[in-house]
Order: sequence, then structure tokens, then C-alpha cells
Amino acid sequence: MYSWLFAAAGIAFPFWLLMILMPGWRVTRFLADRQVFPILLAVLYTAGIGAAVAQYGIGFVQDFGSEEGVLRLLGMPDFALIVWIHILCFDQAIGHWIYRDHMADRFLPLPVQSVILFCTLMFGPFGWLLYTVLRALLRPART
Repeated sequence: MYSWLFAAAGIAFPFWLLMILMPGWRVTRFLADRQVFPILLAVLYTAGIGAAVAQYGIGFVQDFGSEEGVLRLLGMPDFALIVWIHILCFDQAIGHWIYRDHMADRFLPLPVQSVILFCTLMFGPFGWLLYTVLRALLRPART
């Protein structure tokens, strides 16, 4: 029933390619400055979670309090797709933040930024952690 979420969320993948392969292009900067794709994913997530609440009621949130409950929810295809959109949205938001933050100072070579963004796309929190550590070690102090 929620497969439309998966199909619609695919529109955000090309922006990862722009940030990774064409970070200096003005179109990439324009889209990143306006956070078009994280907003799109957040709208899709909101539609999906709204549909889930309408279908199942708000009571499903109590399942988040136990391992068994979370596994039960993730075993339901509708909820699994909603969780996937949640993950995509946050990874995209973090990728945007990394891109915009780094492009403001460029304390790393752009190919390194691209590797970090790829890591964020594939392994979300790891990419963010990698950027955060490098930023703390290498970014010049702001006055």
C-alpha cells in the first residue's frame, strides 16, 4: 500500500550525485541552500506517517518501547517503508548540512568531501561522525 513512498523518495537520489560529483555547480548550491530534497522527503514521511495513523491509530507508537515491538513494526511492510523514508530524510538532511557547512570554508579537498558525502549516503551516522571529527581537527577556528 505504501510502495508509492518508496517510488517518490527515489527523486532525492540524484541530488546525492550532484553533491558528490558536482559540488561546485551553481544548481547544486541553489538546491542545497533551499534544502529542496530533505523537505521533499520530510513531506513524504509526513504523508506516510499520517496514513499509518489513519489506518492503525496512534497506538502503534507504544511498540517503540520494546525490542519486540520495534521488530514487529519493522516486520510490517507499510511501517518498514515509512522507516526507510525516515532514514533517507535524516541522511539527506545531514548530507545537506555537511555540504553547506563545508562549502562555506572548504577546509578539506572537495574529493574528500565527496567521500564523506558518499559515506553519509551509505552509512548515515558514520559519514556524519567522520565529518564531525575531521571538522574538529582541521577546520580553522572562527573568530
